[in-house]
Parts: sequence; structure tokens; C-alpha cells
Amino acid sequence: MTTLKYVLRDMFRLLIHHWVLGLLTLITAGVMLWILGITTLFSLNLENLLLRLESELTVQAYLVRDNTLNIEEIAEKIQKLEYVYTMKIYSPSDSLAKLQEKMGSHSKALDMLGENPIPYNFEIHVHKAEEVEKLVEELRAMPEVDDIVYAGMVVRRISALSRISSRVALIMFILSVIITALVVYNTIHISLYSRREEIGIMYLVGATKSYIASPFVLEGTLLAFFGALIAVGGIIGTYFPGIILLQTNLPVLNSSLITDKNTIFRFCALLAGFGATLGWVCSYLVVSRFINSITRPE
Repeated sequence: MTTLKYVLRDMFRLLIHHWVLGLLTLITAGVMLWILGITTLFSLNLENLLLRLESELTVQAYLVRDNTLNIEEIAEKIQKLEYVYTMKIYSPSDSLAKLQEKMGSHSKALDMLGENPIPYNFEIHVHKAEEVEKLVEELRAMPEVDDIVYAGMVVRRISALSRISSRVALIMFILSVIITALVVYNTIHISLYSRREEIGIMYLVGATKSYIASPFVLEGTLLAFFGALIAVGGIIGTYFPGIILLQTNLPVLNSSLITDKNTIFRFCALLAGFGATLGWVCSYLVVSRFINSITRPE
């Protein structure tokens, strides 16, 4: 208990004597962790949007017009293809009814066609947009398939966007973590350097390395943690108004946005924990390195 009291006393002394550096660390860590949080939430929302778009991508495979075809056997064959996620069979009458529903009041024009020209067809869904092209190649190799309809350009663009968004999100995450870590690291390093003579004396009179290091490690951890709390406040203050603005102006995105408050609060708690952990790791590394160098016999 006595040791803890002295460690806390030294930590508060550090914060008071180096309040400018502490404030700089606090603000910078808060800003960088806010950027990290907002970037991560943006990436998650974009990922949700892309997943929804991918789930809505369909490949329509039309069979040849042949009454001798075994539809169930063909359906089973298609279902076993590697990239098929879900599949729905449409008979000629089902397809015609679906077309009439889409055309609405103009559906009477279909009466001029006479015999229903639509063959049996399959509406096929895949897991990811990049799998559509591969599935189309497999379907084209089947002699029972006469024609395939799918949005080829849309598929390629969604697939490319998905890859780019993942890479950008990863780069932003790494940069935010590196910059925040460097700020905390350098702040603790300056604090240690300004007290290098005092640290040397403490070591000579018998203070252990862990006792010497504890106030600095605790200082860095607390500064990063409170910086993370600032970031959490910024996220809550900007994310929800931004979501409401998007929902108002782009209602088509409603089903793709992360709006559950419990999910956001859990994410914020994770960010606060991440900030504290980052501060502890950076502080521990710089303190260990510095104390080992200053206490090393010449």
C-alpha cells in the first residue's frame, strides 16, 4: 500500500511538472483515436453496404426451351456448383407473373406475345461479388443453359470497391495507431530525460527498476486512456448526427447503416480499452529502454 502511495505521488508530480506535454499528449491521443474510431465506423458501414449490394446481386440463368429437360436434376446440378449461395427456380408461368407485376398497368402489352416465351430459369445468389464471374463461367459450360443475365459492370465495380475500401481502412488504422503511439512514446521519453539525474540517484540508493518505471508507465497509460475518452465523446457527438443526416437525405442507405446504440457504445468501450492498452505498451517500452540505458554500468 505504501509503495502504491509513492508511485501515485510521483505520477501526479510528473503530470504537474510536465502539464504542457501531458496536455499535448492528451489532445493528440484524443484526436488520433477519434480519427481511428470514425474511420473504423465508416469502414464498417461501407462494408455493410457492400455486403448488402453483394447479397442483392443475382445471376439469372435461362434454360433451353426443351420439354424433355429434368428441371429438378438441373437444379440439383446447379446447386452443387462451388459459388452458389442460394437459388430459386422460376417456371415460365412464375416468370410471366413476376414480369406482369413489375410492368403494372402496362402488363396488358404482354398479351400480344401469345404463347409465354419465357423458359424455366434460376435466380442465383453468391456470397461475394468477385464470385459472380466464376459462377457465370461454370454456368456457360452447361449445355442445358441457353442464356445468362447479370450486371457484369456493376459486379466488377462492387468487387473493386470492396477491395479498395478494405485496403484504405487498414492503412488508416495502421497510420492512426502509429501516430498515436509515437506521440505517447515521445512524451514519456521527454519526461524521463528531464529526470535522468533523479532516476540515476534513485537507482543508486536502492530503488528497483520496477519502482522507478511505475509512475511513468502509469502516466502514459492514464494520458492515453483519457485521450480515448475524449475520442469517445467526439464519436458520440458526431456519429449519431451524421447518421441522422444520411438517413434523412439518403433513405436507401438505412438498412446498411450501423444505428444500434448498444453496438456503438460497445465499440466506444473497446476504443477506450485500446487507448489505455496502447498507452501502457508505449510507456512500458520507452521506460524499460531508457532505464536500462541509464542504469547500465559504463
